[in-house]
Amino acid sequence: MRPADETGANDEPVQAPTVCAAFQRLAARHPDKLALRTLGRERTWTWAELNGEVREVAAGLAAAGIGHGDTVAMMLPNVPECHLVDLAAVHLGAVPFAIYNSSSVEQVRYQLEDAATTIIITQQSYLEKVLAAGADLDALRTVVVVDGPAPEGVTAFADLVQAGEPGFDFESAWRTVGEEDLVTLIYTSGTTGPPKGALWAHRSVMTQLRALGAAMPLASESIVSFLPMAHAGGRIAAHYMALPHGATITCCPDLNDLPHALADARPDAMFTVPRVWEKLRAGIEAMLAAADEETRAEGRAIIASGEARARAGEAPEPPAPLLLPILRRLGLDRLRVAFIGGAPSAPALSEFFRGCGVPLLEAYGSTECGLNVFNRIDDFRGGTVGKPLPGVELRIAADGEILVRARLNMVGYRNRPEQSAETLDADGWLHTGDIGEVDADGFLSVVDRKKDIIISAAGKNMSPVNIEAAIKPESALIGQMATIGDGRRFITALVVLDPDGAAAFATQHGLETTDIAALARHPEVLAEVDAAVKRGNERLSRVEQVKKHMVLATSWLPDSEEMTPTMKLKRRAIAAKYRDEIEQLYAD
Repeated sequence: MRPADETGANDEPVQAPTVCAAFQRLAARHPDKLALRTLGRERTWTWAELNGEVREVAAGLAAAGIGHGDTVAMMLPNVPECHLVDLAAVHLGAVPFAIYNSSSVEQVRYQLEDAATTIIITQQSYLEKVLAAGADLDALRTVVVVDGPAPEGVTAFADLVQAGEPGFDFESAWRTVGEEDLVTLIYTSGTTGPPKGALWAHRSVMTQLRALGAAMPLASESIVSFLPMAHAGGRIAAHYMALPHGATITCCPDLNDLPHALADARPDAMFTVPRVWEKLRAGIEAMLAAADEETRAEGRAIIASGEARARAGEAPEPPAPLLLPILRRLGLDRLRVAFIGGAPSAPALSEFFRGCGVPLLEAYGSTECGLNVFNRIDDFRGGTVGKPLPGVELRIAADGEILVRARLNMVGYRNRPEQSAETLDADGWLHTGDIGEVDADGFLSVVDRKKDIIISAAGKNMSPVNIEAAIKPESALIGQMATIGDGRRFITALVVLDPDGAAAFATQHGLETTDIAALARHPEVLAEVDAAVKRGNERLSRVEQVKKHMVLATSWLPDSEEMTPTMKLKRRAIAAKYRDEIEQLYAD
């Protein structure tokens, strides 16, 4: 009988016990298929070529002292080396992890120290930050740059690879890796304190891929790597998503280049956060608005009809011929499945894309439990995140918290035994910290984070996410919104403008400036935001309605005082920073 990790005609990559075994099966099955490329195909690798480079990088890492259980840090954009290093490390039984590029020196230092890493791979643009972060860390022995000349004390990536022993036993190294060995370390957003390192085992990833594949079509032709590898979605939906069928990964190191990357790659599967889908919707609407009156009216009628089918829970029809050229220009015409998650979104967003013929599915997950609840293409209910994937158990605790149990859950938090035990109990149930409801048909609705629920002065429990989801879609001007009201007599909100939406509004209305601070005070802008709040309030109960709001003369950016790198609001930090503005809203 053939060992479980050995390749063969009947051994599907997705059935492998580990990521490295899956990769080896894939390289053997599709050696000449394009595996990895940069935009415009300036650099390309087939799966066989990629396997060859993974072997060389693994030998170089081993020569640098990296072995089973060691951590390998990366501070890189989504460049090919990011995928190469990650794959090479897991073949050694090591634990690669990525640090958000926007992290401060203190944040980088915290993660390097917590992970006890001895090596970090970075590029010239982050080198100064990395060196400052690791200056007094005894464990950090090697800093590697993938581009340009390496200054004294820093190793060039090419030199790291060349230092590998020619006779390094790569085969034995990856065959000793087991499904319970760690495959990566993902630090949480840190909305309520220092980030925690969630430990994923190889079985977490492979179980995830098998569960996804049983519920929906996975990428077989093309995917775009643009979400950071420090983000759970960036790993699952691109880096690991290529393993089942050998989809080509197109690297997009700059999110500003995503429109170009999508048009270039034309993916057949895609996961991203609501903000990106909102931008794509704006692109479709802008192209329709620029068409002649007859085309514009017909296109809008097609979308409206599709939205109605989506609200009825029907599967989307293929894109209409009139909309297909628009979707092709945006690179969305080949999508067989698309996911939206990582942050709350209004049902209207997924309904719009399903109306266009793009099968956008609302989903649920977290760093600790992966992506584990999904709507299906033919089993869909708007306003919910769907049903558990095969192999995922879900129940609602007495206090409304969502509990999940599955082999795709994390192993625990690094160096945090007490918090690990609190989150992952003795019976294997992971306590998500989210409040949810399950309807009679098994669809899950996420109400809010357990710690974010607002309790008014009158004792009414309310979800800030629900309030924000009702109001934000009412105007492209609204970039972010923070609901205030805990212990208060009524609900208020802080609003910041969306830079792109504000610039478009200024152009359309002939305003003389596109400066955010100036627009935040402009009467026409304030009137539009006020009207959007009123329209959104109509969908809320009386006690949930926003009675007063303030437009701030600033922007809230990812990985800032107000937002995490994954674009979640830091509600406590916002309440503290804007204390005076909030008090103004409640002044009689």
